[in-house]
Amino acid sequence: MSIRKSIKNWAEEERPREKLIAKGEKSLTAAELLAILIGSGNKRKSALDVAREILDDCDNKVENLYRLTYSDLLKYEAIGEAKAVTIVAALELSRRRENSIGEQILKSEDIFNAVVPRVVDSNQELAFAIYLNNSNGIIRIKQVGVGGIDSTLVDVRVVIAEALRLNACAMAFVHNHPSGNLTPSRQDDELTNNLSKACSLMKIRFVDHVIISSNGKDYYSYHDKGRI
Repeated sequence: MSIRKSIKNWAEEERPREKLIAKGEKSLTAAELLAILIGSGNKRKSALDVAREILDDCDNKVENLYRLTYSDLLKYEAIGEAKAVTIVAALELSRRRENSIGEQILKSEDIFNAVVPRVVDSNQELAFAIYLNNSNGIIRIKQVGVGGIDSTLVDVRVVIAEALRLNACAMAFVHNHPSGNLTPSRQDDELTNNLSKACSLMKIRFVDHVIISSNGKDYYSYHDKGRI
């Protein structure tokens, strides 16, 4: 029978806390981030083991963590009242930031400002949908794609399905160009066209597609260029 190896006995660069300090929070997996909140395990399971178990029960989808209640968390080994409260509080803070809600999108610069902290200096293409109410107030900002340096895969059906689930009246789409070149690619144009058609079909206003530069200092707006 194998004996669980405590996180404190791992190589320093493999420990979640040390890894975050050395490489930044973006270098950690969702399980490692959750393990930091859990703090410690017990003789049978490490904090990372427990984190992976929780994520497994959430179908390995971070968004499903938000459905967990205080009582749900207490069912997991090594999670007591204090740890459950910590996790629930962290998720609620994240939810409130994710739903930074109330902010209005009135121009392309607002779209840029809403997403740039999430993509600046990323070496991967990241794609986000901003879902809006009838007053163009943000309902949710959701990551809908991740890719390499020069491309990302986005499922238009998933983007629209989320808009319908949220009863969004409008939406904007945003992604970054780690290459530094803000000129839209052929794939960017095709995606913009597909999103625009899908939104029109579902009576959702498609307000803009914004491309953010690698350094987070500039952007390209399809709307401002008269292409939407």
